[in-house]
Amino acid sequence: MFAVTVSDSTQVAEARRRASSAAAAESGFNEEHAGRVALVATELSTNLIKHADGGQLVVNARDRCVELLALDRGPGIADLDRCLADGYSTAGTRGNGLGAIRRLAQSFEAVSWPGRGTAVFAEICPDRKSRPEKAIGPAAVVLAKLGETVSGDAWSSYEDATGVTLFVVDGLGHGTEAAVAAHAAVGQFHNSRHEPPAEILAAVHRAIRHTRGGAVAVARVQWESATVTYAGLGNIVGVLIGAGGVERRMVSQNGTAGHNARRIQSFEYPCSDGVLIMHSDGVATSWRLDAYPGLIKAHPMLVAGVLYRDFARGRDDATVVVAPTRSA
Repeated sequence: MFAVTVSDSTQVAEARRRASSAAAAESGFNEEHAGRVALVATELSTNLIKHADGGQLVVNARDRCVELLALDRGPGIADLDRCLADGYSTAGTRGNGLGAIRRLAQSFEAVSWPGRGTAVFAEICPDRKSRPEKAIGPAAVVLAKLGETVSGDAWSSYEDATGVTLFVVDGLGHGTEAAVAAHAAVGQFHNSRHEPPAEILAAVHRAIRHTRGGAVAVARVQWESATVTYAGLGNIVGVLIGAGGVERRMVSQNGTAGHNARRIQSFEYPCSDGVLIMHSDGVATSWRLDAYPGLIKAHPMLVAGVLYRDFARGRDDATVVVAPTRSA
């Protein structure tokens, strides 16, 4: 995953080129589908300049799809539904931008608040023939500190018939060595993903002793019991938010996975129909989701993107993972 800053028209071409390169590298993308990615990247980037004086285009290739996320802090959109209709424009253009993006993408969703900016998500998937009714899986924004080529943060997930397990790691520091620690931790998670969170965390702690270590957290959402079991070492933040805006912050133990873990313990929490959010310390903890009306019901990538946009500290790698706490 990478982000392209788009603040003037010369950077639209860079955003299109890098998005097209991501599509070309992803299996299943023929010339037609790569062209769709290029068109969507162009429309999103152009909108950032026309309507918000710039922003960021986040690009991610995952599961044979390319995800595009446009983030801005512009004036926002008072009537989003009207702007999605072809022919409507506030910038003197033909008004086909958002409507065209929605037609080209297999998944499309946008959120906006007057005075608080806009976020637009589009996903192009060659293997998907129809638009899903609603996104139910976890999603994440994972971006390296400015100036770094790799992120020392990482995440993964595992879903089965009974629930979903989320895993987040923040390698100590940033840069290549932090990425080595994060990669080793994710590898062990894949080996231990069927185990309870505390056992996964203990296995990761043992497996990354040869690295600089890091902060690690594991959360298991159980559909039937409506509970979350959470185990953490270090300063990964885990928060449960219900549909009514009720917030519960989950407990991690002090320590560094791979080096110092006096105690590895899990805690169980009830969860209502809402979202589970986990993030690294590259994101400030001062956010409140209820400051963004309706965001809790949006695509998880939009939730992650808005929190990254407004609360990334800028001096470290930043990761935000979001997952619904109910199955479809």
